[in-house]
Amino acid sequence: RYGVGPAALAEPATNIATGTRYLADLLRLFSGDLRLALAAYNAGEHAVLRHGRRVPPFPETEAYVPRVLKVYDALRGR
Repeated sequence: RYGVGPAALAEPATNIATGTRYLADLLRLFSGDLRLALAAYNAGEHAVLRHGRRVPPFPETEAYVPRVLKVYDALRGR
């Protein structure tokens, strides 16, 4: 999707840049809904779409989204 091969993704700077581009695309796809963007980052955007634009009922994803939001909120000073 982003023209970056697996070997390049092993480089931290490339991995971070590509991951942030993907997250930005997911935020656009899900109209700025951070919960859905994070769920899609973890489970794949098609999984979120298949589940009616909701966090898919996968244990890993259901644990991942609040864990990331907790760190995000802490870093934002909430």
